[in-house]
Amino acid sequence: MATQFTHLFSPTMIGSMSLKNRLVRSATYEAKADPDGKPTQLYFDFYKRLANGGVGLIITGLTYPEEDGKLPRTIAVDRADCLETIKQIPETIHGVGNDCKVALQIGHTGRQLPATVDRQPVAPSPILEPFTERMPREMKSHEIEAFIEKSAAAIGYAKRAGFDAVQVHAAHGWLLSSFLSPHTNHRKDQFGGKTENRARIMTEIIRQAKDLIGMDFPVLVKMNACDFLESGIELAEALELGEIFEESGYAALEISSGMWETITRDPEDIGWRAERIPEARKRIGTVADEAYHRRFARAFRQKMQRAKIILVGGMKTPSLMDEIVCCGDADLVALSRPLIREPDLPNRWLNGGSERASCISCNQCLETLREEEGLRCYLL
Repeated sequence: MATQFTHLFSPTMIGSMSLKNRLVRSATYEAKADPDGKPTQLYFDFYKRLANGGVGLIITGLTYPEEDGKLPRTIAVDRADCLETIKQIPETIHGVGNDCKVALQIGHTGRQLPATVDRQPVAPSPILEPFTERMPREMKSHEIEAFIEKSAAAIGYAKRAGFDAVQVHAAHGWLLSSFLSPHTNHRKDQFGGKTENRARIMTEIIRQAKDLIGMDFPVLVKMNACDFLESGIELAEALELGEIFEESGYAALEISSGMWETITRDPEDIGWRAERIPEARKRIGTVADEAYHRRFARAFRQKMQRAKIILVGGMKTPSLMDEIVCCGDADLVALSRPLIREPDLPNRWLNGGSERASCISCNQCLETLREEEGLRCYLL
C-alpha cells in the first residue's frame, strides 16, 4: 500500500545533501559512549535501529569538540584520532542500505552543566543559572577563539569520517545559545552587544570550517526562535540571526525555543507550562498540542531565501506533518521522543499506516540516561 503522505515522503535537498523524505530525527542526548568519548555497541545498535526505521536524516546526540563542554558518556570530536572511532557511525547508518543520511551534532554545555558534573561551567558572561544554581565563569577572548577553532576542526573531522552533514547546536541555552541571547551575553567586546557581535562566534565557526572543508559540505544550525525569557531572544531578533546564518553559509535552520531557565517563568506570561527540560514540552495530548513551534518556522520560511527550515517540537501525527510541508510552513519536520519509542514509525507511515505516534511526552526517557544502557523509552 502506498503512503497517503506524499509531501512528507517527497525527496529534498539540504545544500548538496539529498534526502529521501522530509523526516528528520532530531538530536537527543543518548548517553551511550564510553568514558573516553568513544561509541559503544549500544550506540551503534541504537542508530542502526533508527536508520532501519525509515527516517531520511538522523542528527546524532550532542558531541563535544572541547573537553570542558562535554556531557557524560557523549562522543568526542576534540582531536584528530577520533576519526578512527567516529567513522564507524556513518558506516553503520549507511550500511543499512536504505539511503538514510546522518549529520553529526556538535556543541558545548556552557552554563547549563548538570549539578552532578564536577567542574565549573563557562559562559559568555557570569550570569547565574537558576535551574542548577551554578554561577559560570566568564570565558576569556582567547578561550572563545580556541573554541571556534576546535569547532571548525570538528566539522572537518566529521566530513573526513564520512558524515553527510554537521549540525551546530546553538539552541536551548547551551554555550552557543548563551552567546546569541542578550539575556546571557553581557560582554562588551567583539562577541557581545549588538546582534551581529553576539552572532560572531557562529559566523566565525562556519567561516573557519569552510576554509578547511570547502563550500559543498552542509552545515546546519539548531537555534531558538524565542528564549521565553524577559530579556532573551524574541522572534524579530531570531529572524535577524537567521539571515546572518544564511548569509554566512549555514544550509538549514532547525527552529526551537527555550532554555533551562525558562522553567522559572509563569505559565500565564509565556502561554504554556515550562517544566524540566522545557525545550521538550510535556502534555502533548492532542493534535492541537503538536507542532508548537509552527508559527516560528512559518516566519523563518517566509524570511529565508536559501536555507531550509526544519520544524521541531511535539510532532506525532503524520497527516499534520504532511500538511506542514505541503503548505510551506517548513521544508522538513523533526521528531525524537516518538522515535525513541517507535523507531520504525516512518516505514509504517510510508507503507500505508496513518496512526499517531504512541509516545505520551512524559519525558521519563530522561530518567534512563543514568542507566548503563542510556536513552530508551521508560515505559517499554
